[in-house]
Amino acid sequence: MRFGAGGLAFSARPDERLLPCECEALARLGPAQNASQTPFEIELVDQPPWTSDDAALFPQWEPAVQRWASGRLLASHRSFTAEIEPFAAQARLFRREQRAYPLETVVRTAMMARLPIAGGLPLHAAGVVLAGRGVAFFGASGAGKTTLAATSPVPVLSDELVAIGPGRPLSLVRSGFWGEGQAMAGPWQAPLGLLVDLAKGPGLRIEPLSPAAAAGRLLASVPVPHAPELWRYALEVAADVVMRVPVVRMEWALLTPPWPALVALLEGRRQPA
Repeated sequence: MRFGAGGLAFSARPDERLLPCECEALARLGPAQNASQTPFEIELVDQPPWTSDDAALFPQWEPAVQRWASGRLLASHRSFTAEIEPFAAQARLFRREQRAYPLETVVRTAMMARLPIAGGLPLHAAGVVLAGRGVAFFGASGAGKTTLAATSPVPVLSDELVAIGPGRPLSLVRSGFWGEGQAMAGPWQAPLGLLVDLAKGPGLRIEPLSPAAAAGRLLASVPVPHAPELWRYALEVAADVVMRVPVVRMEWALLTPPWPALVALLEGRRQPA
């Protein structure tokens, strides 16, 4: 089954081993946007791709455990064992339970690991399409990303995880993964127009960030797995992104919706304070 996530093409095979709940979960992620892109292949196997007697590697509760070893991500949980090779764009998944969580976890992890290699970047952020352009809101927990997405009058790409897609010009793309909100119909991607470092405040205040400050703040919201080989690519992509796209810091309160000010900023009718 072929599908997409974060601007990357994926394939899970063989089709006959996919559970109905897995097919439904993959369908929610959406189609592969680039038919010519070689997909990241996830093979469903009948034996674990690696083994260990360490019970701590197979927790009963979420999240799953991830380790980087010899160019591979080793992911594990009570319900599955997986081996993910982001540079080779392939993974092997052994499932112990008949539910969608193991495959969804492997897709999400593979997307976050592969994107920097392909020239993109995953963002722990809310994303919307405003005035025809993608706007990503990132920031510390409690900054209001979920609230902003829930109260948005414009199409929402995700309330939790979006992607700066591979390729240029830059685009903001649905990851297919959501937090507290429900998946909404709407565009799958839009040209990336603005990155917003979000914080709560007494009212609305928008100020520009220098590329150096922007890169530091942005990287704090990049959920790339902990592996030096992957982060070398992530740092290069982040440095390129903040030179190409405006990054602002925005303080806001629920009683002062930011949408008119952000549209004016995107259209060049307003400058950050």
